[in-house]
Amino acid sequence: MFTYRLLAEIDDVVGDNAFISEEDRTKLKYTTQVIKETLPFYTPVAMTTRYNVKETYVDGFRIPKGTEIAVSSTLLYFTMYFGK
Repeated sequence: MFTYRLLAEIDDVVGDNAFISEEDRTKLKYTTQVIKETLPFYTPVAMTTRYNVKETYVDGFRIPKGTEIAVSSTLLYFTMYFGK
């Protein structure tokens, strides 16, 4: 359902142009909403890493200084959005 509405908006605003201009982009209200709603589910960066700069404890677990920690962007979003 939403796909037809999305394509219809793009056709109405952009037409047969090969490229979307900045002016066109500001008129694509529904398209912008769809992107903002789906981006957390399909993040462009699936995972990022950081190095622990000092010894840390998380929920009673010791994480030594210099440990590489991998964080899933998608998992982080779902945990914050839907709770534990």
